[in-house]
Amino acid sequence: MPTDKLVMDHVAVVSERAWDNVIRYSRDLGGRWIGGPDNDPASQAGDDFYFCQVAFDGGARVEILEPLEHPGSDFLHRFLARNGPGPHHFTFKTPDFADTVGALGDAGYNVIGVNEENPLWKEAFLHPKDSWGMVIQIAWAGGDGWDDAPPLPPTRHGRPTSLATVVHLTSDVQAAAALFRGPLGMEQTDEWKDPNIGTGVDLRSGPWNLKLIQPTDANLAHWMGNRPGRLQLLHFQLDDPGLVPGAQRVGVCGGGEQQDAMFIVPPEHNLGVRLMLTERG
Repeated sequence: MPTDKLVMDHVAVVSERAWDNVIRYSRDLGGRWIGGPDNDPASQAGDDFYFCQVAFDGGARVEILEPLEHPGSDFLHRFLARNGPGPHHFTFKTPDFADTVGALGDAGYNVIGVNEENPLWKEAFLHPKDSWGMVIQIAWAGGDGWDDAPPLPPTRHGRPTSLATVVHLTSDVQAAAALFRGPLGMEQTDEWKDPNIGTGVDLRSGPWNLKLIQPTDANLAHWMGNRPGRLQLLHFQLDDPGLVPGAQRVGVCGGGEQQDAMFIVPPEHNLGVRLMLTERG
């Protein structure tokens, strides 16, 4: 559906087989598969690449990408060859495409890949070198969305699952925050320093919480390497994190009487995306 304000819409992940991620984010993590333009990768042979989406409580969504044997999939093949499976981009949807693209240009960002040929879809991009390590897609959608997707087998969880937070490491937290709270319209909700972790800025857009961290922790800094930024993890809240295959209990979070078990799924066990899982109160 078209949005009435600029809002973060989804985070996209890519792998060689989309259904591996569909099973992970729907059955294992409790998301609701909402399908895509065509719900079967095998029948999308004429399309550039396959994609579908899984939705979580509150409206946050994960988009799942798979390259096809088509020239339009070359960018995904290159990404997988260079990085392996993992997080690919953030998408922000805007009600005024020209205004948002213009605001990014006025703020000094190099907007690339502007495409307005489709009357129901306009898009443009920020290269990860200019957007702190993650491709950012700006999109305007003029259609009414997709037909209801056929149901998948039931999830492992009784109640809807929440995708609580995206944690993104950056080499300059203030410069990164200026992009997200400026032309991308996110609301800053907190700014903090933790001597054991680093300096952080918390932002919100629609159902999304984005935590930007400039790490001082040696392990985090080493993992980020010389990149301008790198998505560290997706944090999900669900009834029983221990049911998620590959989940490793690492301790508790919270204080006082409200202490919840915390689990980690390492990226090598989750197609390149680290997960943090906590019990839902």
